Amino acid sequence: MINLESQDINNHKIEELEKVEALKNIFPEAFEDGKLNIKKFKNLLFDIKDEKAEHYSFNWNGKQECYKIIKQKSNATLKLDSSHSELDSKSNSNVFIEGDNLEVLKLLQTSYHKKIKMIYIDPPYNKDKDFVYSDTWGDTITNYLIQTDQLREEGYTSTKTSSTGRRHTNWLNMIYPRLWLSRNLLKDDGVIFVSIDDDEVHNLRKVMDEIYGEENFVGQFPRITKKAGKSSNELAVNHDYILAYSKNSEILLNSFEHTDENFKHSDEYENERGLYKLNQTLDYGSIQYSPSLDYEIELENKIFIPGNATKEEMKERQKRNPKSDFCWRWSKELFKFGLENGFIVVKGNRIYTKTYQNATISKGINGYFVDLQPRTKSATTLDLLDNKFSNDNSKKDLSKIFDKTVFDYSKPVDLIKYLVFLGTTENDIILDFFAGSGTTAHAVMAQNLEDGGNRKYILVQLPETTEENSEAYKAGYKKISDITKERIKRVIKKLDYKDGFKSYRLDSSNFQVFKELKKRPNDSFEDIMKMLKMSVFTENILTQGAKYIDIVYEVALKNGFSLSAKSQEIKTPKYSFIRLYEETRVFMFCFDKEIQTDIQEFIPEGAKLICFDKALSDSTKLNLRENLDLETL
Repeated sequence: MINLESQDINNHKIEELEKVEALKNIFPEAFEDGKLNIKKFKNLLFDIKDEKAEHYSFNWNGKQECYKIIKQKSNATLKLDSSHSELDSKSNSNVFIEGDNLEVLKLLQTSYHKKIKMIYIDPPYNKDKDFVYSDTWGDTITNYLIQTDQLREEGYTSTKTSSTGRRHTNWLNMIYPRLWLSRNLLKDDGVIFVSIDDDEVHNLRKVMDEIYGEENFVGQFPRITKKAGKSSNELAVNHDYILAYSKNSEILLNSFEHTDENFKHSDEYENERGLYKLNQTLDYGSIQYSPSLDYEIELENKIFIPGNATKEEMKERQKRNPKSDFCWRWSKELFKFGLENGFIVVKGNRIYTKTYQNATISKGINGYFVDLQPRTKSATTLDLLDNKFSNDNSKKDLSKIFDKTVFDYSKPVDLIKYLVFLGTTENDIILDFFAGSGTTAHAVMAQNLEDGGNRKYILVQLPETTEENSEAYKAGYKKISDITKERIKRVIKKLDYKDGFKSYRLDSSNFQVFKELKKRPNDSFEDIMKMLKMSVFTENILTQGAKYIDIVYEVALKNGFSLSAKSQEIKTPKYSFIRLYEETRVFMFCFDKEIQTDIQEFIPEGAKLICFDKALSDSTKLNLRENLDLETL
């Protein structure tokens, strides 16, 4: 029988554990001060409560419930929203999902395990009016649907609290399971960036240290939010932060091409080496002295000695062999190579070395050579203090797309572009599960156009309601997710971008077994499936109104296909198929009520046939299993 269950988080972790040495990488949250906390490890697996912690630990009311929520399987699915998928004439490799990101992250565990190179999220900062997540252990999809179905078109309503202690607890209970699940999706060389401000940065650091590992902390970037201060006696707070953590400590962030106004001189090598600057003399007086670097150079009928010393002074210096004094920076061999290859300039009584934009001298096994490569510089934690990363520019970004102010507090495109460049290469996938107005999708598209990349994005946004007196509501955007989708569409059109996106929404499963599981909590998944299949009606295994295309994508997602997988309807004189394919994998779905052995004529070699169990007689089923890959519903 085809797999219909969502990923079991614990089994997935245990199966991955092949060596004891890998334990810390797989369960970093079970380690404290570099040592395995046995009680915490047992709790992760068996729900054992640690009553007495006598060492440093990070706890709050509800943390044990977080582990329950993490381990609980999802009984939801993602249904294709064809009315919002953009644009049919373009490749739809990008994905937008409307729904609670907790459930969505669970559903992505199989198909996107170690597939995401970069995660960026901008979660609620936990101000008085920005917290709308309310997770309930148990039936999480029902909890979600109750809150969304009450206003299917209007969206998810807010849950707010003014109690300071409870406010932090609620925020931690929200963020912890989402970050825990997100780590499974990152590639081993992946990186996560999280925006936050002073309200929760201290808690976020502790959560990230526990989930991602303190040793995988990359940096904390202060970001300028605005230039102008308050016109009052209060301290103006003009910054927030971006925290960066890696999946493991070996991550290498990309460097930026670097130049400055001092690169202004030209020579015959400009086409390949670029311009050069003269800011370094060949001799220095403050470097470690070496007699081998203290020698005469004859150039342009002149004798040059480090520090413009006389021969006698040079000989005396060589005998004295001081710790530091004037000498050449280059050896005789390196100087000879530099002179022959245009790296030397004489100005007055000094020798200078050229610093090119795109060339340096390197040494290989066969000696020195001119190494042609762009000059780069690493990112610093102060980079985001540039005003182009401020919220003033995010408002300008949105004003170029929408006529009215439909969203407050979005991040500027330049900020996310900076992070996308820093953490990804041309074919990577970027995930944002607090998508907001859709800045991440905008930034990925803009960065791809800038450097020719083919990065893909996955965005997840809760259908949170907009205020009735807001410009967004008046403009017809009843949910923030409506704004997200509309922005992506407009940016695609504005940039004349080559790719569109597929749109999905979180919903209940298409299979009746999950509804029955709620009614019969003591029965197993297998027992309920057997009971449903005893019915004479094939449709009894499905929920009322289930669409075949939704069944296809639910089965696909739970069996390792990505949300970008393509589908195609195929009709033959006898059978109808939906072909689902991605790279070399092909699933052929046939929902006909009666199937004979001749169906194998239409199944490509290596493809899997999926059909209703009741559509096959026992003899047909046996014959097909001998001749092709068959799974039944």
